[in-house]
Amino acid sequence: MSKTSIAIIAFLLFSCGDNGKKERPASPRIKKETKVIGPKQNQKFFEGQPVPFEFEAKNAVIDSVQVELNGNKTIYTGTKFEVTLTSKKVGIRRIKSTVYFGGKKETHYSKVIVLPTQSPTEYTYEIVNTYPHNTEDYTQGLLISEGFLYESTGQNGSSSLLKKNIESGEVLQQLNLSDDFFGEGLAYVNDQFYLLTYHAETCFVYDKSFERVNSFPYEGEGWGLTEFDGNLLMTNSTNKIIVREPATFTIIDELEAYDPDGKVDAINELEVINGLVYANVYQEDYIVVIDPETGAVVQKIDMSGLLTAGEKNSADVLNGIAYDEQNDRIFVTGKLWPKLFEVKFTPKNEVQ
Repeated sequence: MSKTSIAIIAFLLFSCGDNGKKERPASPRIKKETKVIGPKQNQKFFEGQPVPFEFEAKNAVIDSVQVELNGNKTIYTGTKFEVTLTSKKVGIRRIKSTVYFGGKKETHYSKVIVLPTQSPTEYTYEIVNTYPHNTEDYTQGLLISEGFLYESTGQNGSSSLLKKNIESGEVLQQLNLSDDFFGEGLAYVNDQFYLLTYHAETCFVYDKSFERVNSFPYEGEGWGLTEFDGNLLMTNSTNKIIVREPATFTIIDELEAYDPDGKVDAINELEVINGLVYANVYQEDYIVVIDPETGAVVQKIDMSGLLTAGEKNSADVLNGIAYDEQNDRIFVTGKLWPKLFEVKFTPKNEVQ
């Protein structure tokens, strides 16, 4: 048989039956008999605003709906009702609802976003003092302990943990990370330094003499780190602030940074000042201040103009906030910046 004959037979075999159309397999997904009319997925609501729910069934009467939120279950007997979100936190809320109808039940999941009602108060700064900063230091973490400035720096091959004199910028102690680690955020808790890494998914723990005493694995990127109420707050490039227990580095809670316009992404270096979380936003010339109970951004501090035009040419982005609690002093700097600034934050409406 010739190649031409084989081709003709094959064409006829595949063409015959059902007018040449291939039969599509049935979808394994079971179509539900009930439907959530509202809220829509990712629908936004403001704090305190009740969430209206509505359900419908195709060929049955809905007997009741059980709504599960924050571990609490509530039964509703109608197809339309409102749910009050009791949690103080802003951000994503996932709500489970179980619909009972005709002796059956079906489960649905709704995701809504809760936004703060108040816009952040606009702040600016005043420069109190200026101190030297090494322009080769790619600043990642910044903190003050017992009168000394501690700084973690990044970049593969030049990441380090530094102890400095605040006024002179002199390095008093230095630990260099191996070339395969990119240093990130730094925190001090329980007389130990916790140093994140960018992509290595490892947090190193050092004692006061910079001797490594422990290390912890984690998933994802490491960005900013600080201490709050004996725990660690960590960022990872998103709008999330992850709360970790220092002894095990276990996640115990999570915050999401939001303002009335939506989520505030790229939260970076962190510092806690008078019970509020101050955070750099990567590649932005402002600092956001976050309520640690809710995640709401309550202040926005315009930090533009710290460097001259000439200084900015060789510097990178604003990054680094340190609070000297003993003397009530706030310091800021940036990656490869020539200066460390002591500043005061002032509401914009108070600036003459």
